[in-house]
Amino acid sequence: MSHYFTDQKDTKSHRKTIDYIFAGKLFSFVTDHGVFSKDAVDHATIKLLETVKIPKGATVLDLGCGYGVIGIVLQKIYQAAVTMSDINMRALTLAQLNAEKNGVRVEIIKSDGFTSIESLYDHIVVNPPIRIGKAAMYSMLAQAKAYLQNNGTLWVVIHKKHGAQSLARYLADYFTVERALRYKGIYVFACRKTLTA
Repeated sequence: MSHYFTDQKDTKSHRKTIDYIFAGKLFSFVTDHGVFSKDAVDHATIKLLETVKIPKGATVLDLGCGYGVIGIVLQKIYQAAVTMSDINMRALTLAQLNAEKNGVRVEIIKSDGFTSIESLYDHIVVNPPIRIGKAAMYSMLAQAKAYLQNNGTLWVVIHKKHGAQSLARYLADYFTVERALRYKGIYVFACRKTLTA
């Protein structure tokens, strides 16, 4: 059985276009079979975008970008220097198409987690792939520290039912963790890389 966090080049294609309004701006995204949340922007992603605070011009990694919602919105709203990465080639093709469709410039990298990431970022933003399993997900999020500038922030959204509180305790071993949002079982954590974390 294949998942959206694997390379989906052999999955039958059926593209569709969805619209999303953020901060008064209309975004349009082409989606397809084999990518996460193909029928609408995921509710947790929406709450993440509503919570993230990015200074204008900051460097941002949209880790596991899917068809590009987070990175494209952050680039458009904050004029951020955005890199988007994913293992799923279909998702990356859509992300490039959607960046052009929404008039933004981003860097797109095929990467399994951080395997092809070389830069440091002010912010890493992720709606993590729960289905890869707890151990793999935790390891990936812990690795984010090595790819953040000092005082950089890892933004993570997770549902309570998927272990939000245990994840926060785990991340506290690597970051200074702030619960930035709790809304109907959705948690957003701002995990800052500091000298003491």
